[in-house]
Amino acid sequence: MYVTPMYKTTFQPNARLHVADALRGIAIIGIILLHNVEHMDLYKFPKAADAWLIWLNKATWDGLFFAFGGKMYSIFALMFGLSFFIQNDNQMQQGKDFTLRFMWRMVLLMLFGLVNKFFCSGDILFIYAVFGMLLPFAGKLNTRALVVVTCILLLQPFEIYQIVSALLNPDFQLININSTKYFNILVASREHGGFWESGWSNWTTGQINTFLWNIKSGRIAQLPGLFFLGILLGRLRLFYNEKDNLKKWLVILAVALVVFFPALGLHNTLPEHVTRKALLVPLRLLCKAWSGLALTFVYVSMVVLLYYTVETARRLLMNLAFFGRASLTNYFMQSVFGALLWYGWGFGLHRYCGQFFSLLVGVGMVAAQYAFCRWWLKTRTHGPMEWVWKKLTWMKS
Repeated sequence: MYVTPMYKTTFQPNARLHVADALRGIAIIGIILLHNVEHMDLYKFPKAADAWLIWLNKATWDGLFFAFGGKMYSIFALMFGLSFFIQNDNQMQQGKDFTLRFMWRMVLLMLFGLVNKFFCSGDILFIYAVFGMLLPFAGKLNTRALVVVTCILLLQPFEIYQIVSALLNPDFQLININSTKYFNILVASREHGGFWESGWSNWTTGQINTFLWNIKSGRIAQLPGLFFLGILLGRLRLFYNEKDNLKKWLVILAVALVVFFPALGLHNTLPEHVTRKALLVPLRLLCKAWSGLALTFVYVSMVVLLYYTVETARRLLMNLAFFGRASLTNYFMQSVFGALLWYGWGFGLHRYCGQFFSLLVGVGMVAAQYAFCRWWLKTRTHGPMEWVWKKLTWMKS
């Protein structure tokens, strides 16, 4: 059977996906809440004296990280890949090659990321831009080849390599990724340093720490895998209410639930049965990655199903779409305002707010940014940074 070596557009229209905007909105809200509870990667908290407040802080931390930790970034990455597919497919339908234009778009995103990283070293824009440069090449693969590459990446090959190596070699030692010393430098500069000292530390030490953390957490393979998966979802047109797509989302929801519970259970119980560190660490990371991906698809499938089947939910999600349409602006704003609120060179609220009250601050930040988005987008089609990004992307040489 002949297989087309490269993907070719089907010339189907790519109407704006409001459900995708809503998913971006949900993702950025979750990211803002988590970042505020973490004190923008500062991880310094006052000691609570009352038992009820200690319990409330722990419940807030554990609950938020269970519900949002890693999942919101996964949704964001899926939507990033989906956006590339739509832009690329629209250009292909006009007989144009989007590769160079998209590469320039990623260079611009790197610059945005560098500015954002000055305020928050946990910035994702820069690394999105680096891995985003793979998208034009992935977009040229035929669907079967892209499925294979995506599955390999999402199966966490680095962790599987370490597990197999540990099983075959009793003397195998984990690769030592010592990011702690860099993280400690960052924490000190955020807590005690001035504005420029903190920003410079984020630009220098922060880049090394982010790179090492992405290796340590398994995102070095997962992130491009999620980008590519977003392309596949775009090709399959699953976010449109066409044919039997809603039935497919029901199947995806069922499979995600079936995967999630065993993977989560294994992650939690493995320390009781595996004591060897060289085997336990990659096994737990593997289970965590798979359970997180499964829960991500529980969220995505439920949002899509509710959007297309329940009118009340659709209206609510359309309101969240405002937030998603300005996701770049919202991400940048939360970094600037978050650093101002929590770091030592700003108001230093990390000295006074535990996890629960930090969550309330995050809710206030979301509300303020949402009000800004509603006001801005009443008369405009793009958020401020989205408008700049678009204008610079399509400027003539």
